[in-house]
Amino acid sequence: MTIKFTWFGTASYILDLDGTRLLFDPFFYRNSLATPKLKTKKEQITNIEATFISHGHFDHVTDAGWFAENLNVPVYCSEVAKENMINWAEGKILEDETYLISNDGKDNIKPCEYFDKIQVSDNVEVELIKSEHIKFDFNTIASRLFSWKVWKQIGRISKYGKGFPMGNVFGFCTRYNGRSIVAFGSLWHEYEDILKKYENCDVFIAPLAGNSKKNIAKKGGKMVDILKPKIVIPVHWDNFFPPISRTEDLSPFFKYMEKNNPNIEIIVPEIDNEITWEFE
Repeated sequence: MTIKFTWFGTASYILDLDGTRLLFDPFFYRNSLATPKLKTKKEQITNIEATFISHGHFDHVTDAGWFAENLNVPVYCSEVAKENMINWAEGKILEDETYLISNDGKDNIKPCEYFDKIQVSDNVEVELIKSEHIKFDFNTIASRLFSWKVWKQIGRISKYGKGFPMGNVFGFCTRYNGRSIVAFGSLWHEYEDILKKYENCDVFIAPLAGNSKKNIAKKGGKMVDILKPKIVIPVHWDNFFPPISRTEDLSPFFKYMEKNNPNIEIIVPEIDNEITWEFE
């Protein structure tokens, strides 16, 4: 049994489960200053069975409607995220950013509820976990609020905020032949009773962003403590849309893991590159 993981920056990636390919939070709308540089174009993505969206923010949904239209695949998300995708495609958020989305494309966008289970194929199931978005701490807010680079673009940046309300926030548990991969689009550690339902998962895809490096380590570490995965893959730590993003310093998280979970493997993905696991 072979499972492959390819990261495209932010919380965007493909899980390939022996040929069943799932796309999560597609965001290829990076600006020219983003690092690391993403080489893959959305037009190069093919053979997707389904797309899953964690929440409605712009860095998780801007390209999702395009896949619903052009690959004719279901996109599972919240009601709010669906509305955001359609508004973006129709130029209602930024007039200079549009793409065709037909009624059939809109119908491919499937609103879901917490704990829905999507049967993608006979042996691939994705459960939508109830979650929340990380609460930005003072360090994170201040670093943007007092940035002249942010203020120079505040008109356009504000449209990304107002035009993409969050809606319900989902995590995902992908089950395949007795293996489980748990993932989130934003770091939320406070639903401990819910997280415990997914403990001893094989892989935890951890979105390490949105707080100071100290709090990322603390909150991300707590999720690992509860989930007890065999492997952790950090995502969303990249500088995906300067000046409102930054490259996150993960060294405190690595130190936390070394001290508290030394037997759990951490694999830091390289953008565009595929990671492969062989399971019995």
